[in-house]
Amino acid sequence: MSNQSLPDVLNVQPIPSIQTMNIETNQLDPIVINQNFARFVFEKKGILDVGSTFTFSVHPTDTANGDGKAFLPVKTGIHSLIKRAVLKVGTKVLATSDDYAYYQTMKRAFKTNEEKSQKDLVKVGSTDVLEPDNQGDGEYQMKSLIYSAAATGNIDPSLVLTVSETECPVFSIKLSELFPMMKNIQLPLYLIAEHVSVELTFNTQASNQVGIIACFEDGYGDGTGIKVGTDNVKFLADYLTYENERMDATAKIVMSETGLVMPYEDLILTSSNVPKLATAPIGTNVVSQHTTRDLGLSGRNVRSILLHDHGDDNVLTGVYGSSGYNVADAYNWRVNDKLIYSRDVINEARKQNQLSHVFSTNINCTSSEYSPDVNTDKLQPHHPKNQDLIKDNTCQGHSQRELANQLHFEGVDLSVSPLNVPGAGMLVGQKPVEHIRTLYRTAQNNDDRQLRYFSLVERMMTLKAGQVMVSA
Repeated sequence: MSNQSLPDVLNVQPIPSIQTMNIETNQLDPIVINQNFARFVFEKKGILDVGSTFTFSVHPTDTANGDGKAFLPVKTGIHSLIKRAVLKVGTKVLATSDDYAYYQTMKRAFKTNEEKSQKDLVKVGSTDVLEPDNQGDGEYQMKSLIYSAAATGNIDPSLVLTVSETECPVFSIKLSELFPMMKNIQLPLYLIAEHVSVELTFNTQASNQVGIIACFEDGYGDGTGIKVGTDNVKFLADYLTYENERMDATAKIVMSETGLVMPYEDLILTSSNVPKLATAPIGTNVVSQHTTRDLGLSGRNVRSILLHDHGDDNVLTGVYGSSGYNVADAYNWRVNDKLIYSRDVINEARKQNQLSHVFSTNINCTSSEYSPDVNTDKLQPHHPKNQDLIKDNTCQGHSQRELANQLHFEGVDLSVSPLNVPGAGMLVGQKPVEHIRTLYRTAQNNDDRQLRYFSLVERMMTLKAGQVMVSA
């Protein structure tokens, strides 16, 4: 969110004039750390840079058989470790990211292939870019794998999870990735009276579970538990200081009668589910299932809403895949008693277009990864699969065709202004936002679905005389 009213030193934009800046980087250990939780407290100095980074490592708990057998979900990477992140000032909650790994999986799909393959491959441990297949058959295969043969690929050994907590890959997550607010605001820690802290709740993966934190190679039949390498959980904090004149000018605003007002964005999670049909369709039958889900966003300025619709777990993407239906679902939104669309959205290309408005860029994946639409036979009523665009080469022994139809996210942009400025969100009245859908169930698509709605809302923080006040 662009905010021209913020002092230059707090706005995440180039400063219009040349300034002397000092950067001090400190490595902070968590004050609390265990297999489920970590808490960091920042020092009260300078301005906290949004590029500050957390580091993590994860490891198989089966020390006898698990070494080198596990890898991070290919679309999610180390983000799979984080279940919940909370940013606090004292006891006041500034921002919360619930089911963070699901949201970040969606957000990463809009990055460029260059960033995903040349940066995130190393920093995040993801392997989610496709390229033309080795056989030259006009299909796609995973890039950045180590191919021992044309059809046999494996995760780079430097990214495979090890039992050792000292000789192991260490991955990183930026502070600006954990919280949407930190994409646009740098916190003036030196002006905040109370301590600023981040609390991280970790996902857990027991010995009989797969895909929550890590996936395992094909044929592995031993314990699949994953633990956190607690000695590798650190925070690399960058504290910025500018010339005294600039720092004092910001302090004067904070000590003024009105204080420093900082608009920002936060996430609200709404979870639901859609059960499968009690009587499953058979043959070529198509059975419609009408659903309506209410999102409690009354009184909030809402910028956008994203839907993650999870069906069955996947051997490569874990629990973070969001799959579409062979016969495309239809949806609409009702906000303030008005439908957003004059007719339901059902065309898959239009869904991608509406989704692109949320992030102001197109989703960066192949059509086959987004939807089953390109792989199905439209001459038959139930649209059965009749072709593949992803080659049946392997990754850790698993067919790479498992990547098909794993990025079928849906979203709506509710901004009332094309400018990314405070107040651009749509104000929701007393009634909840309604998501109205029609699912077309077939013999191939009759499963229980877990729904996660991520609503990006506008909030306000006021910093006055060292004290922080936060809107609801």
